[in-house]
Amino acid sequence: MANLTHHGDSLLGERIRAVAGGVVSASLTLFFDWILPSWAKTSYVVFDHIFRARRSDNSPVTSKVSWKFRLVMFSPWLAMCMAYLLWAPNRRIIMIYHGVTGSGINLLFWSGITLQNDGPRDATNKVQLAALDSFVSFAISSYCMTHRSLVWRFFKWTFIRIVVPLLCIGGGLYYFRDLLPVARTCYRIRDSLLIFINNAWDAFDSAEAQVVDQLPRYLQHKWSSYQQRLPERASLPTYQYRPLNPGEIRLLVLKRSPFYPSVIQAGIVHLPIYPPPDYEAVSYRWGSSDLTEEILVDGCRFPVTKAAFDLLLARRTVWRERTLWIDALCINQNDVHEKSEQVQLMRDIYHRASRVIAYPGSDWRYRIAGSFIYELWSLAHQYHTEDIDWQATPDLAKSPQWRSIANLFNDEYFTRSWVIQEIAAGQKIELYLGGAYIPWMIFAEVADWCFHTSRRYLLNGSDEKEMRVWGSGKNIENIAVMTSLRPEAEQWTGAVGAYNHLINLENLFYITSTFRAGDPRDRVFALVGIARSDGDTSLTAPDYNLPVEQVYQNAMRAILSPPKQRLTIHNLALAGAGFSRRSITIPSWVRDFSEQRKCFPYSDVFKEDTCFKASGNLSQDLGIEDATNSLIVKAITIDTIMDLTEVEVLDWGVQDLELTDLFQTLRKLHKFVHSAIDLCRKYPSSSGAADELDYERLWLAFIAGRIERRPASVEFKKVFRYWLQRLDLIALARDRSHFNEIIEESALADLAGTIPYQADTTYQLAVLESCFGRRIGITTSGRLCVVPPLTKVGDSVIIPFGSQTPFLIRQRDNESENVHYELVGEAWVEGVMHGEMIGSADEEFIRLS
Repeated sequence: MANLTHHGDSLLGERIRAVAGGVVSASLTLFFDWILPSWAKTSYVVFDHIFRARRSDNSPVTSKVSWKFRLVMFSPWLAMCMAYLLWAPNRRIIMIYHGVTGSGINLLFWSGITLQNDGPRDATNKVQLAALDSFVSFAISSYCMTHRSLVWRFFKWTFIRIVVPLLCIGGGLYYFRDLLPVARTCYRIRDSLLIFINNAWDAFDSAEAQVVDQLPRYLQHKWSSYQQRLPERASLPTYQYRPLNPGEIRLLVLKRSPFYPSVIQAGIVHLPIYPPPDYEAVSYRWGSSDLTEEILVDGCRFPVTKAAFDLLLARRTVWRERTLWIDALCINQNDVHEKSEQVQLMRDIYHRASRVIAYPGSDWRYRIAGSFIYELWSLAHQYHTEDIDWQATPDLAKSPQWRSIANLFNDEYFTRSWVIQEIAAGQKIELYLGGAYIPWMIFAEVADWCFHTSRRYLLNGSDEKEMRVWGSGKNIENIAVMTSLRPEAEQWTGAVGAYNHLINLENLFYITSTFRAGDPRDRVFALVGIARSDGDTSLTAPDYNLPVEQVYQNAMRAILSPPKQRLTIHNLALAGAGFSRRSITIPSWVRDFSEQRKCFPYSDVFKEDTCFKASGNLSQDLGIEDATNSLIVKAITIDTIMDLTEVEVLDWGVQDLELTDLFQTLRKLHKFVHSAIDLCRKYPSSSGAADELDYERLWLAFIAGRIERRPASVEFKKVFRYWLQRLDLIALARDRSHFNEIIEESALADLAGTIPYQADTTYQLAVLESCFGRRIGITTSGRLCVVPPLTKVGDSVIIPFGSQTPFLIRQRDNESENVHYELVGEAWVEGVMHGEMIGSADEEFIRLS
């Protein structure tokens, strides 16, 4: 009870009041049922029925529906009671009627459902649950009324022969549970039985999801393949797009489905977007571009991809036609001119849709994830989950529910560049998962809750030897980025206006660096529709006739040339040649938007109080020199890279959620850490005890001075020592059981009691966030630094004016009179991240080419 939140306490109070009301009202009506005449009973039932239908109640089932619908909903009970009044007027009608219609069995039944799943529901869910509630209540009450004596004898026999003996035996076993061997044996049997039931239910859950989700799709695919081979189908013409007039869009009218496998049929209509027609816009992942499936559009053959076919199959219903806008079908992908024009309308298309359906894919596991998301949302809102010891329940990570939600979070849908605009622009966003519609903000809350430090391991699905590794959690970051662009984000965080600046062109391109696109140019074109730009908008206008290199250069010119009062230099943190070998020929200051880095930049645009301030309060000073296609920045040079660690980069070598050996992964981290320690011993500090100073420097360097993107407290210095000793023991262990034996024999177990709960896990996650995809180096002045993996000895360290972080540059070999430098990338350097070096070095203009 003490673990309930205010919301959970309110819900529990409502259920207790409902049950108590049912007991009291049933007791009172039992008395009146014995003394009232038949005509009084009839009048009471009829008028009470009308009153219940007309009243404006707040129950989860009947709220937001008309009184006529409620009248129809209660009609089965009215018909039942009238029939029994005519045929058997001496039955206890009022008691059963009153108990069933609002205060008894149906409230208990409804409370049981909402206890497990208290998420919001749409109208369809309400009608379905109301019908189910009516059917169960009608069946129970009918049987009780016609077999009253049999029911009474059954309950009496059950209570005397089963309930009372079990209470006596169970009470005795519980009281002597620590003394009697038989009691301990019974408890072990009980625990084993509960585990068996739980595993059996999980297996049934998985089997049910596969059958319900996969069987209809399999039959439909087989039927469609059979139809494509028929001679009469081959004789049909292929659909030809008609040209669109200015301001027009195409909409796909998906025909109703029969109750058996059939060909997907649809029609395409041309309508003006102003005023907006009634339609649903669909956001989905394209997948393979191979046209392996076929549908009929206006009686013509229309080849589609497998992803589009599965999407249409999921959206088709037997009840009504659906009007959809799907980019792959409603835009002629072979017409470059039309494609460029329609891309510029996409923001309005998604914004003016009645709702946007986000469809990650057709994985059967998503059916399990859909209901589980509501359960987790209910859990997070009803209980203080931060007080729960999640490490005490390691088997949860292996359950189908947690594995399904981990697969959902890792879906490639959340890496698509076009999804950003589709989620940000839509007025009503719902995620469609195996038949369940989930509002976007609820999904985002659950994702944020699941990826908390104390619960993130539940997404790994680990066992004794192997685990599924979240290398960086980029998809969770992507979900958070898209959510921050939604209008509801301010209500979610409680910070009004906190995210308005993110829609600026320079910030939008910066926070979406981890997204991908099939066409590299779409990394730019997918965002310009929602970006706010005060510069030359023609530079970023969608034009698929331009080469990729030109699109990227135009985008960087637009980013770096807004009004002077806006900071844009942080975008250089995503440029540079120090993180990967570039596949296209562009200047080093131009960002390769298709590059997939393994790490996040140190610069931050979300919150000012969490930012580094290496340049202090200096304003940026930069410009583009068209003659040499160079970027000239005002900066100070503060140091040079003297040496680097032998371990080149911290990297697991696997993708997110790829199965890997747990201890092999941690041994890579151990090698990286000790490589940095060896570097410190090679270049010891000139003052004080060398070992102590190494610890003082290293614990901050490994986390770039931050825990969860905030300045780290000095308490983590002690945590670092414990974490380092634990990492050394992991390197010696063969497996988890051997590691546990080593821990028990060492003094580390006693030291663990002095460390705050999960502080070592928090520190390790901060190490991965700061060093993953990077390497450790040291400068000529003895400063530790975290640098890009392709850094070389001799690279210079500069601090551009207006920049949050230092950068590395490398002098080019050229014969021109002006010295040109290549931008290597962003870095963290010890002792310079908060403006300490400003005023200690000469200012100069540096030409980056």
